Amino acid sequence: MSDQIEQRLWRVLRDVIEPDLGENIVDLGLVRSIRVGSGADAKIDITMTTRYSPHADAIVTEVERAALHADVAGAVVRVMADPDWTPYRMAEPLRVLLGLPASEPEPPVLPAPSSWRDRIRRRLSRARRSMA
Repeated sequence: MSDQIEQRLWRVLRDVIEPDLGENIVDLGLVRSIRVGSGADAKIDITMTTRYSPHADAIVTEVERAALHADVAGAVVRVMADPDWTPYRMAEPLRVLLGLPASEPEPPVLPAPSSWRDRIRRRLSRARRSMA
């Protein structure tokens, strides 16, 4: 029964539109998780496209309203800020539309700050000299 309610929730949340982007919050990847308890109460974790979205309160209200159409006894909606939302959370058709690759690229490996590199180089140099 809870699986059916969860599926209904995913379906009705597609009717909640993010005002700035004009797309539904499911395809944008703003819905992090949905959990349905034994009493048909739902816990829905969402995120925003920015940490300080001016639309957060309105979206939470719309999610709560939409949840009522999925026959839940009640819905608790939490806005999660960590980790940050990225465009790679969007559904693939939206990523393709934006020209993004299918998967998120690996973050670049940043070199250690020069001060650390210099310290390590000096220590290795001293260690090599002491071994010789």
